[in-house]
Amino acid sequence: MIKFYYKNRLLFQLITSMIFILFIFNSVNNFAQLIKPGEVNSNVDISDIKVIEVNIPQGSSASQISSILDSTGIVTSSLAFELYLRNENLTDKLRPGTYDIQNNLSFEDITSILLKGPPLKTYTITIPEGLWLSETLSTISAQTGYDVSQLKNSLISGQVVSKYLPDNDYTQLQNWEGLLFPNTYQIDIESNGETILQTLVNELEIRFENLISTQSIPDWITTPTQFFTVASLIEAESKLDEDRPLVSSVIKNRLDDNMLLQIDATVLYSLQKRKSQVLLIDLQIDSPYNTYKYTSLPPTPISGFGERSMNAIMNTPENNYIYYLLTDINGKMTFTNSYEEFINLKNKAKEEGVIP
Repeated sequence: MIKFYYKNRLLFQLITSMIFILFIFNSVNNFAQLIKPGEVNSNVDISDIKVIEVNIPQGSSASQISSILDSTGIVTSSLAFELYLRNENLTDKLRPGTYDIQNNLSFEDITSILLKGPPLKTYTITIPEGLWLSETLSTISAQTGYDVSQLKNSLISGQVVSKYLPDNDYTQLQNWEGLLFPNTYQIDIESNGETILQTLVNELEIRFENLISTQSIPDWITTPTQFFTVASLIEAESKLDEDRPLVSSVIKNRLDDNMLLQIDATVLYSLQKRKSQVLLIDLQIDSPYNTYKYTSLPPTPISGFGERSMNAIMNTPENNYIYYLLTDINGKMTFTNSYEEFINLKNKAKEEGVIP
């Protein structure tokens, strides 16, 4: 009789426990549905709607995230939000970071934000290759909102530094020519003009030092400034990558023979005018950048240049070319050591409309 009593008692307790568990599960499930995924938090008055900054630390669990959102007022029930995450199988998919979230969003909208991750508080600027410093500053100004005059003052004030400044003189704006590396950059929205300029300067130093860490600078170039200057000339003169090393070889050969470089791009730089044709009167400008008038390299680069032009210097071939000319509308150049051939090529290119 006693044995029968205890058996039934155990059975009764088991049935009672199962009923209790089913009751709790049903209650929790109903609770999780109180705020449906597609509905906004109806407990927030319209006049109280605001954007709240919330930080989700790395490694936060679903329970911790729910508590953070509850404590900041983004959700009104941490338990309901946690249950929603578990029901949607999202407990380990939310990303840490700092967010700006409205306090009237639905669970679905909140999780959508947390699944994407925090917004990148940056913007993109692009500096094309081959721009003069004045053009580079104008381009930066147009993309950031900083005045050109402000950017110029930043360069010559000492707030931006470069180990490759000629004579270590930052006060001369001309000395900064070629030291702002052309590239596409992600800029923090809180960066000021000095920070942006320093980013471009640092990038040139990184690219150059990476290059010379694995290769030696050719012995016909003796300083970083000369290297950057040759790179800028290659950038200005070459349209196709395959021609860049050959342009470098012509520059080298002319320097070796103490010849005038006679590069039109240096004349245009002296004039600070962009035009399709250099006239005879233009060649008379008295400037150390006028390579029709002065032998050797210009005192500084004449533009920004890219990595392809730097690599071209490192791969300068041995040849006897001292002339080059654009001979194809697609940008192909022809190289020669014969003045007569050069003149013939020039006349033909004019007839075909390749050059003016």
